[in-house]
Amino acid sequence: MAKKQTKRRKLVNTEYEEREILVHKVTHKQVSVAEKDIKARAAYILLDGAPVFAVNFMQDGGYKLLANELDFLAVKSTGATHVKARVYEFSEKRADIFRITEKLKTENLGAMDKAYLMKTLIDDYSLTQDDVAAFIGASRPAVANTLRLLTLVPEVVGMVESGALSAGHARALVKVPKEKQYAFASESVHRNYSVREMERAVKAYLTPPEVLAAEKESLKAAKNEELRAFIERMRGVLRTKVSLIGNDKKGRIYIDYYSPEDLYRIEEFIDIVEKFGEE
Repeated sequence: MAKKQTKRRKLVNTEYEEREILVHKVTHKQVSVAEKDIKARAAYILLDGAPVFAVNFMQDGGYKLLANELDFLAVKSTGATHVKARVYEFSEKRADIFRITEKLKTENLGAMDKAYLMKTLIDDYSLTQDDVAAFIGASRPAVANTLRLLTLVPEVVGMVESGALSAGHARALVKVPKEKQYAFASESVHRNYSVREMERAVKAYLTPPEVLAAEKESLKAAKNEELRAFIERMRGVLRTKVSLIGNDKKGRIYIDYYSPEDLYRIEEFIDIVEKFGEE
């Protein structure tokens, strides 16, 4: 039987025409940008050239900017009359989808800003997590992990937005009961936890004591088995009795010999190791 093919819907037609357009015919979203940032970006553009802007063709013959407002404001400030553009012909809804996905792909956004934009695409434009991942060139798990940040309590979200807590630290808190999340977040900042340390602390909190004890015993047994295997290897190489007193952290290894031949064989082994270290 032939495998049934799943038809994938084409959410946004991304065909465009690249052309040079008049700056004064382009309208853009009003954004609050510091004058110093515009001047700094303008200086960079004068040295390296202006980017190619994505715009949507409007019925009145004008264009609407779809992304990179800062760059466009910087170009305008240089007195440029024309810019190169990729001209699309989107419906209003599809232009919004394109604008948001371009923002996610090209701008240096904070983790929470990304999460809010992804949620907008899903809630307002009926996209799936797979759709969002395909649009922005990310994996579905990466999109899902970012969206999970929105399940955290507002206090923790605020810490991520302010930069007091990293997204990695915050993601570790998703499984923690909401009434404990802020306490965990504050403790991690106070103790300067790494993400791994935060994950271990959360695991210890969520795992029943008897399970932790069993895991500890299992790890201890595995290390003991590794030590036993190591001593057996030494016995095989040296062909004499080798014994160990201690554990994987510290202790003593005893090598017995019962004849001059045993002692000579051990000496030969040490000679080989020394020669290898000199090469």
